[in-house]
Amino acid sequence: MRIGIIGVGNIASSIVEGLCTSGFAGLEIFLSPRNATKSSALAERYAHVWRMGSNQEVLDRSEIVFISVRPAMAPSVLKELVFREDHMVVSLVALLNYAELKELVRPATQVSRAIPLPSVVRHNCPIPLYHAGAQVVQLFGYLGEPLPVHDEEQLHAIWSLTGLIAPYYELMAGLSEWTMTHGVTSATANAYVANFFQSLSYLAQHADPIDFRAMAKHATTPGGINEQAGREIREKGAHDAWITAVDGVLLRFQF
Repeated sequence: MRIGIIGVGNIASSIVEGLCTSGFAGLEIFLSPRNATKSSALAERYAHVWRMGSNQEVLDRSEIVFISVRPAMAPSVLKELVFREDHMVVSLVALLNYAELKELVRPATQVSRAIPLPSVVRHNCPIPLYHAGAQVVQLFGYLGEPLPVHDEEQLHAIWSLTGLIAPYYELMAGLSEWTMTHGVTSATANAYVANFFQSLSYLAQHADPIDFRAMAKHATTPGGINEQAGREIREKGAHDAWITAVDGVLLRFQF
């Protein structure tokens, strides 16, 4: 399979590394020339990855084309390119809706949107997909768990949650730093906080059905430490702040 990537930022780089370490057979990946540091490093690291001289050269060599440029740049970048009817186009651009995307990549008709996270590099990632064909779903199956989404309103709601990545890491940083103030080494504090949240998520991932409220109730003993911490956090409105934040992010998708 010949894959082209227009825009080699952090997410695109993670996709390349994830695919190259996934065991996907017969893979060829062609990278756009911008962000020379990242694209050159990937081409040097993997034998079946090449950095092209232009975006059009990427398209000319590819079957599946990932669009991974900044939202403000996407229209001008795509208008300069000549797509083929048989191209499968996958947009990773948050603020570019499906109708506008289809218009910009004509005559290509196999057009989809996807939300991969940096964790695709470890093949452990939920990947919402909108309008994805069988080959695109199969490809993302090598990077994580494809999750078909049936309309753009749902897609944008999920995309809004990705705005919580930085706040989540900041929360982990604060908890780890608090632990260090009580004499725990940084290595132990960081490892515990990272693995603590991962282990809780692992339990939720494997629950059937997944019921977060039930899991919280199960962890709460009357008069226990989870009851105390949960009550104090709720009283301070900390949970509400996260909901307010994603409400604000979602407004950016109302174009």
